[in-house]
Amino acid sequence: MNKKVKKLPETELEIMLCLWDAGESVQRSYFNTKFADKGWSDSTILTMLSRLTEKGFITFTKNGNKNVYSPAISREEYMQVENASFLGRLHKGSIKHFVASLAEADSLSSDDIDELENLLKQLREK
Repeated sequence: MNKKVKKLPETELEIMLCLWDAGESVQRSYFNTKFADKGWSDSTILTMLSRLTEKGFITFTKNGNKNVYSPAISREEYMQVENASFLGRLHKGSIKHFVASLAEADSLSSDDIDELENLLKQLREK
C-alpha cells in the first residue's frame, strides 16, 4: 500500500480483524452474523465498511446485487502501524522499556522468556 497507513478507531479495527480472520472475501451478511451479539444494525456495519473503503483499508466488488469485501492491506502491515504507535505513546519507542514493564509487572512467564530468547537468537542469526 503506497498511502501511509493510519491507526484505526476500535470499532473499525474490529471489522478489519473479522475480515482478516475470514481468510477470504466476504459479503456484508458475514459481518452481521459475526457481530450479532454487539447489536450493531445493518446500517452501522455498512457505515463502518464505507469508512474503511474510503480510508483504503478494504475494497469491494459487486456480485450480483451484493458487495463482496476484501482487505486492501494485510494484518501484518497494519500491525506495524499499531505496534509503532503503542511503543511510541507508552514506551518512548523502546522495545526494551516495553519488555522491562512486563517484567516489573510479573507478566512474563518462564515460557514467554524462553520464546523471547529464541526469537532474539533467530534475529541475531539473520
